[in-house]
Amino acid sequence: MASTASLARSRALLRASFGADASRRRRVPMTTTRAMRATRAMASSEEMRILKDTTTKLRECAKRGAAATAVDLLVGLGREGVTPDAFAATACISACVNGKNMELAQKVYDEIFEKEVCAPDEVAVAELAKGYLNMDPPGWGRAMQLVNGAREKHDIALTSVTYNVLLNCCSASNDLLRAEEIVDRMVDEDVVADMWTLKAVEKRRAIRAYVKKQLLV
Repeated sequence: MASTASLARSRALLRASFGADASRRRRVPMTTTRAMRATRAMASSEEMRILKDTTTKLRECAKRGAAATAVDLLVGLGREGVTPDAFAATACISACVNGKNMELAQKVYDEIFEKEVCAPDEVAVAELAKGYLNMDPPGWGRAMQLVNGAREKHDIALTSVTYNVLLNCCSASNDLLRAEEIVDRMVDEDVVADMWTLKAVEKRRAIRAYVKKQLLV
């Protein structure tokens, strides 16, 4: 678990690297000269290389739950003048979630996605929601706020990727009533179940039966 000082440092670095000032720094005047286009193409290629390499390192951090290291890597992109994409940000969030540092995971989500450094995707939403639901007791309020915000604020069409995470938590706590509500919502939103939907509820016969009845007929 990260110390209070380490957490504060990571949060401050995120604000400094991806806040409004960082966004303004990246604005460059448009030009049509051939030399300038070539320079920009080379810069873009280098940025893509840096982003790819950093994302690989972030995914390694996610496996280890190395939250502070992941945030340092993400902040390093800002220092290099490279804008993170959803893959890099999600890998950083995964590192925080796996390191059981939900405050830092939420901070990454807010600084990158809510402040529109880049657009979130469903995997980022599902990963952060999973972190809240893995808490004891599960943080259903925060998880559903996040899921609802994905649709309402970011216009993300949710699929079984997200709903399987929710159902998995229902199964773990044997929460049939909540599972039925989630399945009913999947029906209303025309969400297609997949093999992982059944996997998520395989240990709870009543929940599994409801999933089969409503989604697999």
